[in-house]
Amino acid sequence: MTPHNRVVILTGATQGIGRITAYTLAQAGCTLALAARTAETLQTLAAELRQAGHTAAAFPTDMGDTAQAADLARKTAAAFGKIDVVVNNAGIGVRDRVLDLQEAEARRVMEVNYFGPLALIQAALPTLKANPEGGLIINVSSIVGRRAMPGIGGYSASKAALEKLAESLRLEVRGDNIRVSTVYPGVTVTRFNDNSLGSSQHGRGRVQGVPPERVAQAILNTIRREQRDVFITLFDRAFVTASTLWPGLMDWLLRGYLRQDRR
Repeated sequence: MTPHNRVVILTGATQGIGRITAYTLAQAGCTLALAARTAETLQTLAAELRQAGHTAAAFPTDMGDTAQAADLARKTAAAFGKIDVVVNNAGIGVRDRVLDLQEAEARRVMEVNYFGPLALIQAALPTLKANPEGGLIINVSSIVGRRAMPGIGGYSASKAALEKLAESLRLEVRGDNIRVSTVYPGVTVTRFNDNSLGSSQHGRGRVQGVPPERVAQAILNTIRREQRDVFITLFDRAFVTASTLWPGLMDWLLRGYLRQDRR
């Protein structure tokens, strides 16, 4: 779809990929309903976008609270009269081996990464169905939702849940002219790892990866092209493809990764 004048809900809008995506979508002409937990930072972002001539509203939302996530859809529809696109970008990580996962942290990750997006989708669907042009739901997952890595099993599980939800949803709403896309970033240069829950220090502070601008552009391109599955780099796609075709080989390679982690 053409992004100009499309009403887009963007969660996780104040940090990393989300913040850059907010600017990228605004410059493409989108009308933005911005959501994040920190109200002051969110209001500042919306004000900056409006000062630059864009249309943006701030809706402070904790995506780990399903009532707040659902209310985000209702507030957006009330403010702008419609919803064209939902971008489920908000997410939180947890860095621990399965043996060391704390239940409270594992639940928090599932609440933010899965149950919140589910509640937002469910609340937005009636408005999307009423849209004469239908609508688009974009879930920002991760390549580790397709192939889990050692040390981040809790996070991988939450992203796998979101990806499988999208698979079912895509077929269920096809007759309502609602399209569903999933974006699979790999390692991205943000503070995501540093802000993750859990006790493991492995991977924190890592800077290798693609810049968030590249992921933001992929999200904008997904609005334009409405692809089913979107990978950011050729390596990301090759990693997932190899994991599907040769799972035993990938197990062997990742065991080596785990042994290196133990040193």
